Amino acid sequence: MEVHAHTHTERKKWTHYFWEFFMLFLAVTLGFFVENQREHFIENKREKQYIQSFYEDLTSDEHDLQSNINYLRQQSKEADSLEKLLLRITIKQPANQIYMYLRSITRSSAGLLFPNDRTIVQLRNAGGMRLIKNKNVSDSMVSYYRAAEIIQYITQEGLIHRRTLRQTYMPLINAEDFFKVLDSTNSVINVPESLYLRKIDPDIINQCLIEIDRIKTLNLALAGRIELLKEKAGYIKVYIEKEYRHK
Repeated sequence: MEVHAHTHTERKKWTHYFWEFFMLFLAVTLGFFVENQREHFIENKREKQYIQSFYEDLTSDEHDLQSNINYLRQQSKEADSLEKLLLRITIKQPANQIYMYLRSITRSSAGLLFPNDRTIVQLRNAGGMRLIKNKNVSDSMVSYYRAAEIIQYITQEGLIHRRTLRQTYMPLINAEDFFKVLDSTNSVINVPESLYLRKIDPDIINQCLIEIDRIKTLNLALAGRIELLKEKAGYIKVYIEKEYRHK
C-alpha cells in the first residue's frame, strides 16, 4: 500500500497579518505626509514669490500715483484759470492761454491710471487668493485693486466730459491757431504771435464753463482718491516687510 504524504500549510498567526497591515498603513501614511509636506513647501515658496511680486508692483505704483496726483492738480489749476479767462474774454483780446488750456485739459490721456496688476492676474490664473495664507495681506490686495478699479471708473467719467468739452468749444476757435499751440513733440506751447477766438457766443461759453468745472471737480476728487491709494500702498509695504521680513 502506497503511503501518500500530505503537505500541511501552517496557518499564519493573526499577529503576522496585523504587522503586515500596520506596515502597509505606515507606508501609505508616511507617503501621504511626505507629499503633503512637499506641496506645503511648494505653496509657501509660491506665496513668497507672489508677495515679492506684489511688493514690487506697489513700489512701482507709488511713483506713478504721485505723478498722477501732480498732473491732476496742475490740470485743475489750469481749468480754474481757463474759467476766469472765458468769463471776461472779448473778440479783440488775445486768447493764447485759452487755446493752450483747452488743448491741455481735454487730452484723452489726462489723468489715466493703470496700476500694476500682474500679481493679481497671476493669482487669478493660479486659482485665486487661497495661495496667500496671510489673511490681512490677501484682504489688503483685494482692497487695493478694488480702490484702483473705482479710480479708473471715475477717470472714464472724466474722459466723457473732456470729449464733450472738445465738441462744445469747436465753434469758438480758429483751426489754424489751434494747431499752433502744439509743437512737434505734441507739447502745448505758447507762441509769440497773438491768437484770437473765432467768435464769442455766451451760450457756448456757458456750456464750456460747465464742462470745465466738471473736469476740475473730478480731477480734484481723483487726486484725493489716488493720494489715499498711494498711502494704502505704503501701509501694505510696511506690513509685508514686518510679516515676511522683506527688505
